[in-house]
Formats: sequence, structure tokens, C-alpha cells
Amino acid sequence: MKRGCIVVALLVAGFLLAACHTPRPAPTPTETALPSPTQPTETPVPPSSSPTSSPSPTPAASPTPTLPAGPEFACIPPDAPRQVAKVLQVVDGDTIRVFMNRQVFTVRYLGIDTPETKKGTKPAHPWGPAATRRNRELVGGKTVLLVADPYADDIDRYGRLLRYVLAGNVFVEKVLVKEGLAWVYPAYNSCQDDLLALEREAKLARRGVWSRATPTPIK
Repeated sequence: MKRGCIVVALLVAGFLLAACHTPRPAPTPTETALPSPTQPTETPVPPSSSPTSSPSPTPAASPTPTLPAGPEFACIPPDAPRQVAKVLQVVDGDTIRVFMNRQVFTVRYLGIDTPETKKGTKPAHPWGPAATRRNRELVGGKTVLLVADPYADDIDRYGRLLRYVLAGNVFVEKVLVKEGLAWVYPAYNSCQDDLLALEREAKLARRGVWSRATPTPIK
């Protein structure tokens, strides 16, 4: 009886030991959905509050106007500064007011003097009105070329620009002197010799101020 119990106990122990070493079935793998790769996205750029404008081009410098061709302009130095201007007013025979560079300037003709018109209590020269009238015919309301002489004064004591005045192909100072409506101003300038030659010509021909004739009055 005792031996039988021992045998049964050994059998039960062996069964339990075998059960402990029996491998458990592997769990069935479940398919886990892998996350899809993240697609790169472009971050929208918010519009600017004000549109970006391209920089405006730098304005080109205005080219220096070309001097007219002809022997009457040969006395002007080739490097003489020159600018285009619009004549607003003819003051008298040798003075004008012009619009240039968005400003108004008073210009006194370089190298000459013309008969005076009446100013205040000062009586007019007999040929003063004629010189003013002729000057108005030459430049009134026109676009002219103002030329500074690098070898003469730039402005006078009244602050007026001293310039040669060219109206198209007309050298205004030379025309006024040649017609006897101006004489040479006693101060050096590059065209002084030319102006003196024209003054001698006007004297010999007894034109304008060099004549004994009474000028035609302004109507």
C-alpha cells in the first residue's frame, strides 16, 4: 500500500514537471498599422501688408547740351558749363528772368551793356526801349542755352547770373552789339575780342547808339 502511494506521487510529480516545460504557443502577431511617413508641407507665407516694389532706377544725369556749330561760337571755351532754360521775362536789353532747375533766375548778359530803360528817377536812354524790344524778339518766351565762361565772373554784385545767351543758332550778345544796340562791357571774357570787332563794325556803319538817328518809338 505504501509503495503504491509512492508510485502515484512520482507519476503526478512527473506530469507536473512536464507541463512546466511545455512551450506556450507564441501569440499571434497583430498587424499594427505603421504611421505613414509625414509628407513635407510648405508653410504658407502670409502676404505682406504692402507690396514690395522694385527699386526705381537712378535717373541718368542730363547730358551737357552741345554748342551750336559755326565760327561765331568758336570763342566759347569747349569746357564752358551750359544749361537749358526757359525765358519767362525780358527785363531790358541785357537782362532776362528764366526758369531753370525748378527755380527762377535773373540772368545778366555776359560781356555787354545795353542802353538803359527808365528806372525810377533815372531817365531812359533814347535807344533803351529799342534794345529791350530787340531782345524780346530774340529770346522772349523761348528756350535758350545759358553758357558760363570759366574765365569770367559767374555772378555780378546783384546776384545775377552772368551768361552768354544762345537762342538756337543766334548768339544774342553778338547780335545786339552788331546792330548797335549794345556796347562791350569793360571786363574780360573769352569772347571779348569778337565783341570788340563787332562794336567797331557798328560804329563804322553808324548803327543804333552810334548813329545820330532817332530810334523808332515802341508802339
